Amino acid sequence: MSYGNIILAYFVGDLITLAFTVANSYQGLKYKVGYTLTQRFVFGIYGSSFGILIRILMSIVNYGANTFMGAYCVNLMIECIWPQYLNLENTLSSHVAMTTKELIGFLIFNLLCCFAYYIKPYQINYLLNASSFFCMASFIGLVCFLTNKAGGIGDGFSGSSQTIHGSDFAQQFVYMASYWFGSVSPGCTNQSDYSRFSNNQWTMVLGIVLGLLVPTNVVPIMGVVGTSAAMKAYDVTAEDVWQPYQICELILNQTYTSKARCGIFFCGFCWTLSQLAYNISACGVPAGFDASGIFPKYINIYRGAMACAALSFACQPWNFYNSSSTFLTVMSSFGVIMTPILTIMICDNFVIRRQKYSVTQAFVIHGDYYFWKGWNIRAMIAWVVATVPGLPGIYYEVHYPENMTTAINGILNYFYFNCFTSSLISFFLYWGLCVIWPVQQSVPDDKDYYGAFTTEEAIKRGMIPYDELTEEELQEVGMSKRSDDESSTDVASDLEIIKDKDHSDGEIDDDLSLASKPSHGNKSGKKNKSSTSAWRGFTKRFEF
Repeated sequence: MSYGNIILAYFVGDLITLAFTVANSYQGLKYKVGYTLTQRFVFGIYGSSFGILIRILMSIVNYGANTFMGAYCVNLMIECIWPQYLNLENTLSSHVAMTTKELIGFLIFNLLCCFAYYIKPYQINYLLNASSFFCMASFIGLVCFLTNKAGGIGDGFSGSSQTIHGSDFAQQFVYMASYWFGSVSPGCTNQSDYSRFSNNQWTMVLGIVLGLLVPTNVVPIMGVVGTSAAMKAYDVTAEDVWQPYQICELILNQTYTSKARCGIFFCGFCWTLSQLAYNISACGVPAGFDASGIFPKYINIYRGAMACAALSFACQPWNFYNSSSTFLTVMSSFGVIMTPILTIMICDNFVIRRQKYSVTQAFVIHGDYYFWKGWNIRAMIAWVVATVPGLPGIYYEVHYPENMTTAINGILNYFYFNCFTSSLISFFLYWGLCVIWPVQQSVPDDKDYYGAFTTEEAIKRGMIPYDELTEEELQEVGMSKRSDDESSTDVASDLEIIKDKDHSDGEIDDDLSLASKPSHGNKSGKKNKSSTSAWRGFTKRFEF
């Protein structure tokens, strides 16, 4: 495929990603709850651990991969300062798929990530904005330099570069769009972790469009333009300059001047900042959210994030970039598993429950979301039926990557069209099962127990505002009001056990603190004292 068609396929994949991301944001927007609670809504009190564990696994693997990529960015800065570091001798065994220089950068970037967890979740926005601005500036500068040196954008965009046509081209085009969506679907799945901080629908949608659709199209375009120009300027193959850090090291090796060092150092700094912001916001903190939702008595968000960082070493991320690791191929096909979960959540929210959930019932074991022994069998059946047909495709991708034609056409086509086929199967099958075997519909809470809304918002939603609730009413859900000077080291200390009238006790877990985040205030614009105290207790978890 020509570079132009590759970019077009990415754009189609981005449109699909955008639609799924926006659709999966409304649970967090409307009820101010994170991914942990949305899994209870859909898969049940105990079944929620299924989706949460998958997300934790993805966070650990992605954390390791992003950290090792950050090592290359750190090394760029060091190479610009000390010339000897550029050709540092490798003292590691040849059996280890990384060099001494890569190990040094990997350890340094890991330390930077650990210190970055001092940043509170609501402050990460500043880091993300700064890194996005500087990173885009570095990309523009690098692409301009390469196209100027090459005297153009190279030959990659010419029609002669395309070697497939007809049905083969159509199949590969759809596969690339599906593959692109599958690679980012894990991030779409826990979108409620971020949308719960949104003020209104339009700012949320605008933020998703600007943050997702624009960069994920502009950056790949600059990537293929830069690669094409670098191939022509330095007479190298695409494999030699496909990664941005490879281009920078090539420039340093050929022109180690003060201007080149200054420019490359700026690129290394911007990319390090970007990798740092992405790693903690998309991998570390979400892993902490998920882990604290499963083991609230033992793991808080900070501990969960640090555990994610520690476990990422076990993935041996150096094999992702320096060897023909089949594990990376498997992880790149993870959309086969995640896409049905995402689609089932969307179906449950818009079709089955019409966006009507009870947050308080999510903390009662034998409540509305107990289903069958804590598991929503309908959702599990829909996930299995939509996922299993795609597994043989992963098998052939791993064992026969150079000759996928050995697979049966049906297996191959399902794998290539996975984001379409698995979405449709899981959506309509879950819908049909809920029609045949209806779920218990929830009655939305009529009181703002957790101070999640302003007084105006609560009234508009038909809820009694938090300010007007009595201590007795709050104790109905295990909450209590506290004065501003009370110590608050952990929000969970306020949460008591709710007695189920007909069954055993239901325990409230730490994720309630996420749902009760006082994102606004009262009529005067000031936050409720007790809610502010609770939020301060939540953020204190991130302190050493």
